[in-house]
Amino acid sequence: MSSKIGSDPIESYCGNQGLLDEPEHESLFRLAKLVEHLFHVPIAYLALLGPDLRVVTRIGSGSDYWANMSTYPIATALAKPIVWPDASGEAAGFVNGKIKFVAAVPLQSSDGLELGLLVIADLKPRPDFSQQDHETLRELAGVLAEKMDLRLMASQARESERSVKEAERRFRSIADCAPVMIIYSGVDGGVSFVNEAWLEFTGRSFEEELGDGYAESLHPDDRERVVEEYWNSFQARRPLSLRFRMRRGDGEYRMMEARGRPRFLDDGVCAGYIGCFIDLTDQQLSILDLHIEKERA
Repeated sequence: MSSKIGSDPIESYCGNQGLLDEPEHESLFRLAKLVEHLFHVPIAYLALLGPDLRVVTRIGSGSDYWANMSTYPIATALAKPIVWPDASGEAAGFVNGKIKFVAAVPLQSSDGLELGLLVIADLKPRPDFSQQDHETLRELAGVLAEKMDLRLMASQARESERSVKEAERRFRSIADCAPVMIIYSGVDGGVSFVNEAWLEFTGRSFEEELGDGYAESLHPDDRERVVEEYWNSFQARRPLSLRFRMRRGDGEYRMMEARGRPRFLDDGVCAGYIGCFIDLTDQQLSILDLHIEKERA
């Protein structure tokens, strides 16, 4: 891959965990062997390049001659398909050894990024290698690049999924340690998570609270108002603050204050809604006791 891709993808897919070392390694090897068979050459391989145009990963045949091939003018091959020896018979810096013929075509992703090279080589001259042969090699390179491109996108998708799962794991861990009740809904508005404090209060299972199950604990006289206010706020992507009664696990209804707000991604897309519930009952009883004491005084 060329430096146009940027350091992060290169480090992710061309470093310790090369793209060609992914699960489809064997299928790419078979494709390289097919190229070798079609062109009747002892050397056929795919090469992935780092940002310095150095081969960092390769797969195919002719490993005994890869040291020679590493001296091949890669920058030239990336710019356009080439055949060596050409009319000039020269390839600056190329230490060919026993190799008498080389043809190379660039591997490019669907958006034009340079993934590497498809190379074939022979230990004897190939004056019969025609323009049509070269066009066929280019077409095969397109097929191989498409496969690599799909695998790169799949790898990126898996990495993104892993990042999301790790962020979710951290959020759940933090939420479960919080001293307040936390509830979270996804992009469809249905509850997808409640923390440990919530479950301790309601005495219900995690599964019972999912979707609209949370509403079962709301006081019957408050339920319609709370659900309606939540959905209005969710659809309008606005914060909410309201008070209502909610049944505790022992059957006692407690006065709760709920505050919620939508959660947005960096691109402005709403990713769900998060709310915190606080039990105000003891606080209100304390205030009531103070009023009673004042009246008695």
